[in-house]
Amino acid sequence: MADLTQRALDRVPQFQDALLEGARSDSRDRYLRWIEAYDTIGEADLAAIAEVQSHLGSPTPLSLVVPLTQATEQQLRSLEQSLSADVHERWALSYVVDTSVSLDGEITALLERAAERDSRFAVSTGRSGSLAGALNEALRSGPGEFVVLLEPDVMVRPHTLFLVAETIREHPEALLIYGDEDRIDADGVRFGHHFKPDWNEALLGSQNYLGGLVAVRRSHALEVGGFQDEQDGDVAWGLFLRMGAGAPPGAVRHLPFVLSHRRVDERSHAPTAVERDRIARAHEIRLERIGRRARVVPVGESSYRADDEPPYARPTVSVVIPSTGKLGLLQPCLEGVLHRTSYPALEVVLVVGEDVERMSDESVHLGTVATRPRVHVLIDDDRPFSFSRVNNRAARKARGELLCFLNDDTEVIREDWLSQMVARALQERVAAVGALLLYPNDRIQHAGVVLGVGGLAAHNLKGWRRGTVGYHDRGCVDQEVSCVTAACMLVRRDVFLDLGGFNERLAVDFNDVDLCLRLVDAGWRVVWTPSAELYHKERASIGAHDAGDRDEAWKAEWNVAQERWSTALTSDPHYSPNLSLDSFQLWEPSFPPRVSYPWRVEAAHEARPAR
Repeated sequence: MADLTQRALDRVPQFQDALLEGARSDSRDRYLRWIEAYDTIGEADLAAIAEVQSHLGSPTPLSLVVPLTQATEQQLRSLEQSLSADVHERWALSYVVDTSVSLDGEITALLERAAERDSRFAVSTGRSGSLAGALNEALRSGPGEFVVLLEPDVMVRPHTLFLVAETIREHPEALLIYGDEDRIDADGVRFGHHFKPDWNEALLGSQNYLGGLVAVRRSHALEVGGFQDEQDGDVAWGLFLRMGAGAPPGAVRHLPFVLSHRRVDERSHAPTAVERDRIARAHEIRLERIGRRARVVPVGESSYRADDEPPYARPTVSVVIPSTGKLGLLQPCLEGVLHRTSYPALEVVLVVGEDVERMSDESVHLGTVATRPRVHVLIDDDRPFSFSRVNNRAARKARGELLCFLNDDTEVIREDWLSQMVARALQERVAAVGALLLYPNDRIQHAGVVLGVGGLAAHNLKGWRRGTVGYHDRGCVDQEVSCVTAACMLVRRDVFLDLGGFNERLAVDFNDVDLCLRLVDAGWRVVWTPSAELYHKERASIGAHDAGDRDEAWKAEWNVAQERWSTALTSDPHYSPNLSLDSFQLWEPSFPPRVSYPWRVEAAHEARPAR
């Protein structure tokens, strides 16, 4: 039934748009309802936090640092008021300004009054003539091992510093700590939720998604060079990139709770096109400092796509294409790979069934294809068809250092598609890379996979128009994901073989989910990039999963994947537990969320009757 619905939507794009947009038409109201139901901090919460604090002993000291760049009086007043109301009281704040900046008289008076009311507030004028230098002076002083960097337009919540301090206490390995955020208008109404993924190194290369409230371990921040001057003035992004590069598991902690609000007022504005180009040039230098040479271009609303320069020594890629021999599909696929792909170091391993070899027209075509110098034809004489088996056999025969599994119902759009995928695959700890796949009608077919949707997994942004930027630009930037489709997947051959290849119990479906989750379990990264684009005529070769005798096999494979990955399927680290798993409400708040404040969990546990 699901596939029939999809085919109907593909035929009627206007109906599809209405369906998808209608499900999101009440987005702002939905978030307000979510806040009321799950994210309003009341007296019971404050009492529960106080009870927890009473058992913890001496609270963790925190150094708070606020760079005074383009701050308004109202923003600073709101920040002061929110900090004074935080239940965690052991902190000291420095408003940091460098010697080249002359503060407005009214702002100076406001800061002086704050220090008079509360000795925890202070203004630190650095001896350096740059913001980075002044921040580094603050980084070397103050209480505690962690410094909380706050942007001046941020407001904290009553529980924010308590949660940060608790994370420091519970996770001594932590280097960086960040949380979710939203925006708040002059009337105090919250909107624009940003429910973030767990640590996502590839995404940080495209946007500073960590946000305006980030705690950094002082010693590690200094070890990687501290704050450094940047052409666009964003000294925090570069520090986060250097601190996170190659970070060990668990070193970057994400708190899936709204810890801060960004105050929006009449002076708030998005960067102009000229400013965004300047940020892109500055970001190229930031990336070069962590060993990436890339061309950066602005994309989406506030992100930057970094296309890495191709490697000098290009590894050979074996493009593995299993085919049912339908010439209408296979010919454009092969022509695109062999004649419209700019990456030179490739071979094609074409796998066909024995029955295809005996069919006259197909046999003649295969004979012609087999004479091409970069093409090798393998005959699969086993039945029934198994995607996993034929790809595993081809992988063992392939000569490339990288394997590109490619369905025969795909077609090249951009000639640099493979170059872009190879560049990502050569990044540190990346084992698999996926592409942006489009239906022939220019609707998105695959933009990464979200686990847990429909009980197992679903493609992100499926059915949306080409060019859709997605939730906080997640549809147009590189990012780590839990899984990418094997319809077009580049993977390191040695890693693939070490893990035993595709699980042959999953003959047709979910083998890519299983493989990607095994890669992640082994410590590898899986990256999706929109810089590689192909068309995908989904299931044109083997038909829908519920067609004919495939229905029972599909159900059996669904059960195998469920049994193996039941825990992982309910906790995708790259898709917030605050976001819905309803296929038509992806990226909208979940009712209820799959996470709760820790003191509420403890209270609910204590309230359960004893058995």
